[in-house]
Amino acid sequence: MNKLILFVLVLLGAGCKEKFISPAPQVVTGFLVIEGVVNNDGGSTNLRLSRTTNLEDNSNVDEKGATVTLENSNNSSLQLFESSDGHYTTGSLQLDTTLKYRLAIKTSNNEEYVSDFVTVKNNPPIDSINWIRDNGLKLFINTHDPQNNTRYYQWEYEETWEFHSAYSSTLKYITVNNLNTAVTPRDASDPAIYTCWQFNPSSSLILGSSAKLSQDVIHLPLLDIPAKSWKASVLYSVNVKQYSWSKEGYDFLERMKKNTESVGTVFDAQPSELNGNIRCISNPNQPVIGFFNICTIREKRIFISNNQLLLWGYYPNCQEEIIENFPDSIIKKATGKLPTNIEKSSPFGGIITFLASTDDCVDCRIRGVNIKPPYWP
Repeated sequence: MNKLILFVLVLLGAGCKEKFISPAPQVVTGFLVIEGVVNNDGGSTNLRLSRTTNLEDNSNVDEKGATVTLENSNNSSLQLFESSDGHYTTGSLQLDTTLKYRLAIKTSNNEEYVSDFVTVKNNPPIDSINWIRDNGLKLFINTHDPQNNTRYYQWEYEETWEFHSAYSSTLKYITVNNLNTAVTPRDASDPAIYTCWQFNPSSSLILGSSAKLSQDVIHLPLLDIPAKSWKASVLYSVNVKQYSWSKEGYDFLERMKKNTESVGTVFDAQPSELNGNIRCISNPNQPVIGFFNICTIREKRIFISNNQLLLWGYYPNCQEEIIENFPDSIIKKATGKLPTNIEKSSPFGGIITFLASTDDCVDCRIRGVNIKPPYWP
């Protein structure tokens, strides 16, 4: 009887369910977003233009076909070219640091934007990137300006790590009618599947300031690598870019950081308006997201070898299985697996049984790329 009552209550509860429609109004979107820093006396400059979208929309709306110009206080200008959709580029620059510069943008629908004039910011070289072993790995950034003029910094990084498959493979399948029917030795023309590389860019704003210190010296945490991570299983590298900012630009980045990284509790700082130094002159009431900045972008790369990390402890969760080398056995037992090595061969040179493991344990390309980066040792 109790079971019957419970069953009826479940049915009644299910019948009362209605689709929830959020009362929050749809916000106006489509505002211009300007990302990037003009790189002086260094590598190329890359600026990205895009448009804001609704929270439910995960797509990127690149601003294509715009005219992007760098203008100086002597009325000279330099145009950036669109290298790909929404990305505007120019080669290495050596700007006159006695002049001021601004960014001018005209979009394909004739909207016009200009920034305030700004000076070229000094940016000292990165002193070092050091690390300590603390369960996992903790990496730190170190820099200083002996002139005590920089004070406001931002960093970005890109991680690269070499990793290996759990098992090397000397075999490959022979395929007939899209079915794996036998194994045969791999040869030099087959793609490399044992050594690969993976890449990971920083995804949060990393900021630091020495404004409250007597000396312009920075020592801050950069990133953590968990213990036993595959990132340090062979060879790990991180390349760090350092930017210098004015106080106003740094304040803009701090507001952006609070708005984008807040955990969303009632005790958090409430979202603030992101007013930068760029405005729409064809429609003064239209918001613009971005802050125009010029500095020399500094870079530094370090490598950390697994040999430097005693008992790092990375172990892939992989196992091999013995497979008979005939079609029925391969189809039945080896579907979703790749061959590794010969387990038993015949006196006449044939393969009787072989070892196999799951694809991700044998072919490193499932988790990365097998093309060695040009900067890799």
